Amino acid sequence: MTCSRSLRWLFVLLLGSTFTVAQNPAPGTTKDDEDVVKAGLKDPFTSGEQKPMQALGIVAYGPFLWADNLRTDAIDKVLGEKRILWMETQHFLIGCNLGTTQIPEEAEARKIVNAELGRLNKKLSKLPARASKLEPWVRLHLYALRAEELYAEFAKLIGHDESTGTCLGQKGKFTLLLFQKRSDLARYLDRFLNIKSQSAMRAWHAKTQQHGLVIAAEAEEVRDEAVVYAQFRNMMTEVFCDAMGGSPPWLSMGLAHHFERKIPSRMILAAIKDGESVDSQTQHLWHDKMKNRAAHEKLLVPFRDLVNKTDFGYYDHLQVWSRVDYLLTLDRAKFGKFMVALQGSYGATTQFEKLAEIYGMEPEQFDTKWREFVLKTYK
Repeated sequence: MTCSRSLRWLFVLLLGSTFTVAQNPAPGTTKDDEDVVKAGLKDPFTSGEQKPMQALGIVAYGPFLWADNLRTDAIDKVLGEKRILWMETQHFLIGCNLGTTQIPEEAEARKIVNAELGRLNKKLSKLPARASKLEPWVRLHLYALRAEELYAEFAKLIGHDESTGTCLGQKGKFTLLLFQKRSDLARYLDRFLNIKSQSAMRAWHAKTQQHGLVIAAEAEEVRDEAVVYAQFRNMMTEVFCDAMGGSPPWLSMGLAHHFERKIPSRMILAAIKDGESVDSQTQHLWHDKMKNRAAHEKLLVPFRDLVNKTDFGYYDHLQVWSRVDYLLTLDRAKFGKFMVALQGSYGATTQFEKLAEIYGMEPEQFDTKWREFVLKTYK
């Protein structure tokens, strides 16, 4: 099984962003705490009644059994009573401490959030169909929807059979903790996972064999809701890959970027290595960057080398994202079979064999066809 690990990539937010953003709280401030505490532990939209809960796919509110045989009450005692809103859905155990934030100003990101609110409103009319700001309970409902929708898309992609009674292979549900402050994230990791860190990370609960995600909205840079959402999609995809048995780093990373980059954001989830020249004003324009890179074949990493790669720079991230984009465009069903075929056992020889078996390509053909796809498709 894959153990907990901190996020592998730097979070870079470009200067000149036009997003409206939630400012980072100063040390000791209680504004966000007051926001959540004021919202109360009772869901104002369902009032805890079964019919509206069922409409939204809510199984229960806290307190309930968490992971490693802990209950949410135990987490509340350490982090503070009434500071976390708890919700259980079909596949997730969720704790949310996110405060009120503005909806993104960027048009495409705003459109996505309003579409999600619209889907929630159709399930339960008490939830707003549109909003200019997102309050704590609305944000929890949004992330419950987002988590289940991402799960459904991933499960469909790999052909997961829900009748097995597992969550992509694991017996228990996924844990998802969404904190406003890094200090709360650090306290949780220290007390319950014995990890010293302030970084968002994939969590591994050894006693109950459950995978999960711990994330905080607060970071070094100013971050708006779109940035937090993109990071969530990236890291949760990797969590899903862990649960199904693991995937080659290039493949899980590429798929994580595929889902992440569906959310418009000027942030990049990629480390820019020393010696890499990347324009800070255009580093989020991955289609352009990849097409320019593909124009020079010698700058690309051959698939025979990529399969064993574990240290990825900015241009490596672009390439794995683009290769997954190409494979998904070719045939999503084949891509799912490819992932399943490589779960838990993905040495170079196995990857070459499965590429030939499922896609009918040798590594060199993959390199050539993918490069042609980039040059023809990316505008």
